[in-house]
Formats: sequence, structure tokens, C-alpha cells
Amino acid sequence: MNKKDKTTSLSEAVSLINDGDTVAVGGSLIRRHPMAIIYEMIRQGKKGLTLLGWNNAIDFDLLIGAGSTNTIETSYVGMAMLGLANNYRRGIQDKSVRIYEHSETTAIDAFRAGSMGWTFYPSKTPLGSGIQKHNDRVKPTTCPFTGEKFALLPAFTPDVAIIHAHVADYVGNVQLDPIRELDNEVDTLIAKSAKKVIVSVEQVVSEDCVQDNPHLTILPKFFVDVIVEAPFGAHPTACDCRYDYDLDFLREYHGQSKTPEQFQNWLKKYVLDVKDHYDYLDMIGTKHLLSIQRPKEVR
Repeated sequence: MNKKDKTTSLSEAVSLINDGDTVAVGGSLIRRHPMAIIYEMIRQGKKGLTLLGWNNAIDFDLLIGAGSTNTIETSYVGMAMLGLANNYRRGIQDKSVRIYEHSETTAIDAFRAGSMGWTFYPSKTPLGSGIQKHNDRVKPTTCPFTGEKFALLPAFTPDVAIIHAHVADYVGNVQLDPIRELDNEVDTLIAKSAKKVIVSVEQVVSEDCVQDNPHLTILPKFFVDVIVEAPFGAHPTACDCRYDYDLDFLREYHGQSKTPEQFQNWLKKYVLDVKDHYDYLDMIGTKHLLSIQRPKEVR
């Protein structure tokens, strides 16, 4: 039986995203966002996107500053210890960006509903909170069996999900390394909620390698449309136990995004004038990339 090869180039993968699509972005805070895909989306000039996320950072902030989106749903857009993301802050203040407020709990529940084919998810989290007040997509309801009050969260059902993982084989089975944070692994739900799934990985490996470690598979091939090999594809965010977040780079970005003019200069240097992902890695430099690597551990 012939097996479909799902590996493709970064540019071809991003061409599957259309202007006006709803795009869910994997990762959490400054950890394992699909940054190589984000950069290529900006290079290709994607516009009118609605962004869905769980806990976001430079990924959303870049797309806001580049004019790729004006509507987002997530629990947070910030730079961890560096403070709130600047393009996000400006977009909220000048009302050029519309945000539908979520907590981490309601965001993951919205993805959970989408991953199961539900149209909504019942939750008590928003009750009495600012989420119910400021997110008009959250609707109050009463349980017909107990009379208890709930809030109904609309399911997240994105057109496209983009995530970054450690490895995949050429047919699309996606795996994470055995040592990682398991208590906040939302990417599986994000992928399963979407109509199309694009996955960038640190390395494409053989089918035998995947079959020898089936317990590491988070997404079987039938959930995945295309695979892109992109080493350091989460930079400057971390990739669990492969490399740390690049604090120097993030600090530079946060400083250069304090004004729209400074941000545009940064964007031109690191994204628009960069030919592709490997050109970007050359700009960052091998010595610097090696300095943020962590020893690979296997259990």
C-alpha cells in the first residue's frame, strides 16, 4: 500500500492558510509556539485572520503588529517576566483589536468542545466573573436536571491549527519527547478541533522510530495534513528539553516593539527581509542557538 508523504516546505504549508481564516496557535506563554510558521505567515502577507489560543505571547503579538489579525480569543498575550506584549496592548487601547476574554480554563474547554465535535461546552468558571461580562459569546443557562446555573462556551472550531512538536514521521504521526510538561498539554486538543492541521517539527524521523515508541505519539497521522521540518522552529520560545526560550532575543523584541515605528524596523530585519527559516537561523547564529540548547534526555 502506498503511503502519502505529508512532508512539505514551510512556504507550501503556509499557503494552505487563507486570508480570513480562523487559525488556532499551539504552545503556551513562551513555550513551543510554531514561530517558523508564524514568520512565514507574515512573509506571505496573510490578512484578516481570527486567532485562537490558550496562553499566548510573541506569536500573537507579531501577528497583531504585522496587521495579520484584528480579532483574538485567548486567556493572555504577554511576555512572561518582561510584561504585557506591546502590540497587543496598543491594539486593545486604540480598539484596533477585538478580544474575546477567556481564562485558561475556559479557553481549554472551548478547544475540548471543538475536539469532540460539540458546539459548546458547559462551565461554571465564568459565573460571576469578568469573562461573562466582557465576552458576549458566553451565554448563561440552567441545567434542566438540577436547576444549577452554568455558562455555555462556544466551541473553538478553527479552519487551521498550527503547532510545533519534537518529531514526526513522513506520514504524519507526531510525537513529543518523553520528558515534557504533561499537565498543560493543550496542543492535542487544538489540533483535533481544527479542519486542517499544520505541524512543524524539530526533526522528521523514520516510521520505525515512531513505531518503536508509540507511547510518545500525541497525534496519529489521520489528524495531520502536512509536516514541516523546522529545527529551532519554536525560537525564540522554548521547545521542551531541546532548548530554552531565548531571553536575550525576547528582551530585544519587547524593547523594539514599544513603538509602532521601532516594531516595523524589527519586523523588517527579522521577518520581511529574511528569505526563509534557515536564513533566519543564520541571522541568529549557530553559537547563540547552541548556547540555549539543553542536553537531550531519554527515559
